[in-house]
Amino acid sequence: MAQMKNKGNWRSGFESVSSFRMFYRDWRPAGGESHLPVIALHGSLTQGGMWLATAEGIGGARFICPDQRGYGRSKDPDDGDAAADFALDAIRLADALFIDRFTVMGHSFAGAIALQVAAMEPDRVAGAVLVDPTVRTTKGAKANLRVAGERPHRFDDLKEVVRFWKKSEEGRWPVKKLSRFVKDVMDMDDEDAPCKMPFESERLVRLRSFQASEADDYFPEKIAKKVKSPVLIFRGGESRRFSKEGQIKLQGAFPQKPRVVICPRSGHFPPVQDVELFEQNLWKFLRGAK
Repeated sequence: MAQMKNKGNWRSGFESVSSFRMFYRDWRPAGGESHLPVIALHGSLTQGGMWLATAEGIGGARFICPDQRGYGRSKDPDDGDAAADFALDAIRLADALFIDRFTVMGHSFAGAIALQVAAMEPDRVAGAVLVDPTVRTTKGAKANLRVAGERPHRFDDLKEVVRFWKKSEEGRWPVKKLSRFVKDVMDMDDEDAPCKMPFESERLVRLRSFQASEADDYFPEKIAKKVKSPVLIFRGGESRRFSKEGQIKLQGAFPQKPRVVICPRSGHFPPVQDVELFEQNLWKFLRGAK
């Protein structure tokens, strides 16, 4: 894949994990791997491409950015919607790529997945990064299920989908950053051609149905009690998904107090909406991971 002005280059491929083929992108720093790699897990409305700009901005750390089950170019096994299932996929991808020790990062619903990875592999995970993780009640999960069925899936062109993201997501969106983000996460061939979300509508509804069920295991504040590694939490100052109350509840659940960074200009997407603050603090954390 592309070379980025001597900072590094992208590779990509598929690996068989669990019961499906997982697609991943792999950022390799030009100077070699002097820091532990990052396994970066996207949220439920995007795919692994959401981390492309972040990996290139950081530059000096290897980033493995998979499309999770049923997203992007990865296959959908049609079952296994628990956070523990997604976590096992990430662990098996690390195994397939011969990655022994790493930092795990998760956005939105993948915050719970990242914590599951850290809890399941305490001797391998050097640190966990939670990017505006969702901390919801059962009532909130059921409301989220209703919204999932109404969410637009297809758009006429790039301009229409940019308008949709600006209207539907809180926080400030720098014009160039939003344009890059949309191109990286949407299923599209050309700016003037129709495009669609990087998942089928049925896939999102199935996930939301699980999260609204009694089997739901997307409770980061419960998983946090089992996590031994250092933790960095980002919260969008204008986020509707991760409130100040949710932050206090979550950070108080860890055995070791996590570091929390508030991104004041951001809603639910700090890596795009508050880029400099996000990347500075992430890079500092990654440099300290051992």
